Amino acid sequence: MTESKSSTLNDIDIKVDSQEALAISQFVHRKILLRLFLGWLLLSFTIGGIVLWLEISRFQQFVHELASKESAALSNEFPYDLEQLDASTYQHLTHLAQQLVKHNFLVVELYDVNKQLRVEAIRQGQETTEQWINSHRHNFPQHGDFFQEFHLTQGKLLLLILIPIKGPQHTLIGYFEGIYQVDQKTQDAIKNELLHTLLLITIGITFTTLLMYPIVLTLNRELTKLSTDLLTGNLELMNVMGCAIAERDSDTNSHNYRVTFYSLRLGEMLGLRQENILNLITGAFLHDVGKIGIRDPILLKPGKLTPQEFEIMKTHVTLGVDILKQSSWLKGACDVAHFHHEKYDGSGYPEGLKGEKIPLNARIFAIADVFDALTSKRPYKESWTVHDALAELERDSGSHFDPQLLRNFVSIAPALYQEVTCLEESQMIAMVKRCIARYFLTMAIKTDTKPKVQIL
Repeated sequence: MTESKSSTLNDIDIKVDSQEALAISQFVHRKILLRLFLGWLLLSFTIGGIVLWLEISRFQQFVHELASKESAALSNEFPYDLEQLDASTYQHLTHLAQQLVKHNFLVVELYDVNKQLRVEAIRQGQETTEQWINSHRHNFPQHGDFFQEFHLTQGKLLLLILIPIKGPQHTLIGYFEGIYQVDQKTQDAIKNELLHTLLLITIGITFTTLLMYPIVLTLNRELTKLSTDLLTGNLELMNVMGCAIAERDSDTNSHNYRVTFYSLRLGEMLGLRQENILNLITGAFLHDVGKIGIRDPILLKPGKLTPQEFEIMKTHVTLGVDILKQSSWLKGACDVAHFHHEKYDGSGYPEGLKGEKIPLNARIFAIADVFDALTSKRPYKESWTVHDALAELERDSGSHFDPQLLRNFVSIAPALYQEVTCLEESQMIAMVKRCIARYFLTMAIKTDTKPKVQIL
């Protein structure tokens, strides 16, 4: 058994170069910090909003109590009949109302039970406030309930308050309405207390978030290690399956690595999405997995196959799909395994697909597979030069191969061939392993969902 056949991915290190390792590390840190920051924002706004609502409610109750206390002389146990006021009673009530507007009330109004205005006092210079209250006219509360409404006008916090006036028998005899201005000292004290409470909450949430960061980072590292270990096992099994196929087909396993490398580079040039690149890699590695089900007399026949034998040989593509679709991790390889023998003009097998109806990954791999077959030495032939191999491919442009894909491949093939052949076989395999591992590892780390890694 050759070195290449006995080679497995047991020696694969799921590592990337220093620049990519740094980039991945920075990505993970940014991802964790972003999510923690979003969590911090959500908690801050949610808890802060609840606390703000509670504090505002408490503040409103506090102001209501202040206003009620100051207006108690006119609103509690009222001994007067507001519907029938004599001159002395009117003067007395007016005097009480004027005393209120000398403190925190800007406007005071007394209404009888029929909601007719009987007494009014306005602080000097607050006539516009009276106009404002008229523009905010409201319905009187039913069943003797009090009414209050806060307004912020010109930097002043005003409370419009309407309190029912009860007589000696606690019967409704009228209403007290006033505009209460919260003094600046009280406003500042309440605002400072509110800001202090919100600041403490924000500091607490921030401190908790910072404590969570190393915990989440540690958990992420453990999950990444677990994903990497599972990924290593899957890649090793993928390689073992490729080796087994090559062993049965009397081929070298280095063919799998070369066609994977050529396919990968062409896919990168075409700008394939990372998920498609991963499917292309697994498909290139396991494109002939179905040959496991072909009997040796046909698979290893040195001469030309009979038409009946060739029909049996063609079944390896469907056998391969049957094997691959049993694994969610490998089912993305089905396009290559199933359709890599299709031809661009529709003369291939098994479906006779034509043009772009052939999956893109299969069209890419078909070019890489034939190129490597031509440029590799076999027991029955010598290797072709890159120039001759590309010339042969171009003769089949539009018939066997996708013309546009082939033009792209021709532009990079000499450099790729040089990169592969300048290395020892073991070095070439190690280089391709690193490319494969880098793609699968970064996909496992950067995916937003749980990596789709399973034991095959």
